[in-house]
Amino acid sequence: MSNNIEDLISSYSIEQLKALIEQAEDAIEQKKVNEIESLRDQMIKMANQFDMTPEEVINYSGRRKRSPGKPKYRNPNDPTQTWTGRGKRPGWLKNVDDIEVFRIPE
Repeated sequence: MSNNIEDLISSYSIEQLKALIEQAEDAIEQKKVNEIESLRDQMIKMANQFDMTPEEVINYSGRRKRSPGKPKYRNPNDPTQTWTGRGKRPGWLKNVDDIEVFRIPE
């Protein structure tokens, strides 16, 4: 088959080759459009299985985002230092026996 194409190309004039290139580029563009439309339809069907839009699927991280949390404890020596009670204890609370002394009243 490649021999036939090569023979055809070598028999074409410059104008005919330019027209052939243009037709090939148009065909490539049309194939892209068809494949993208097919892919979009597949994505919509797959997203619908999870009651989601394709955009929601793409942006899905799989991890729940936690709110930063409301501070429950405050350093009396530096009121800007607070702790929510999540994670490691901050340095100003590490050696404290009763952390309830530092609890922020609700």
